[in-house]
Amino acid sequence: MLDHPADQPNPAPVHCVSFGVPFRLSTDDPSLLPAMINVLPYQTEISQDEIPEAEPFHIATPHEGCAFRLRSHGAVTLEHNDLPPILERLGQDLMVHVANHAPDRVFVHAGVVGWHGRAIVIPGRSFAGKTTLVAELVKAGATYYSDEYAVLDDDGRVHPYARELQMRQPSNPEQRSVPIETLNGIAGVLPLPVVQVIFTEYQPGAAWKPEPVSPGMAVLEMLRHTIPIQRTPARAMATLTRMMRDAKAWQSQRGEAQAAVAALLESALQESRR
Repeated sequence: MLDHPADQPNPAPVHCVSFGVPFRLSTDDPSLLPAMINVLPYQTEISQDEIPEAEPFHIATPHEGCAFRLRSHGAVTLEHNDLPPILERLGQDLMVHVANHAPDRVFVHAGVVGWHGRAIVIPGRSFAGKTTLVAELVKAGATYYSDEYAVLDDDGRVHPYARELQMRQPSNPEQRSVPIETLNGIAGVLPLPVVQVIFTEYQPGAAWKPEPVSPGMAVLEMLRHTIPIQRTPARAMATLTRMMRDAKAWQSQRGEAQAAVAALLESALQESRR
């Protein structure tokens, strides 16, 4: 248990901006700040100036019998005796905060790769296998854009959210960070128009048999995975509709990811050439 004298001053908050969204990190233990900074969302910049409107995220360390306590948006979101779960939840809270409030981006839960100057978007919930499929696509030569969010601008182009892949081992829900370099892959830099949207989920033994999905149904399905839908539904709908102007959508269950990769990339290449 850590001991913090009552007269020990708290370290100064760290003010940050990600995708135009300000927030600040604070704690009563300065030794925690590097670990907190380590879970910042992708493309976060640390400001040298205070940002009065920055949303607070605070970790209180154990004292007087209390566990670690994370406060996000002024409310306690997690108490735990160990620090790693607190840091993991902090990273999640920060990502959702940025996704919810980005002024000129729409965030969709999806894996994304680039292929011959176009993007393949794979929407999906957690444990659907999208990170595994993204990893196999990267191994096959696709450019890595994201395993978590498709970040769309007002024209429907997808921007990189190229954090390290969060991989799970079979029968183990815990994630491990995998740098893209370990897959002999490279991360995308430029925004890309979307050529394909793939709705798929891993099912043992399933065959890859994609069927077309209409643009309207694809937009409705992606809205289920879109972060700011409750705050800005009209903007989210308009952005997704623009994304689908020149994109095709397909759905299929899949077995092992390797079995679907070659067919998926060939289909995307054919669409890109049209």
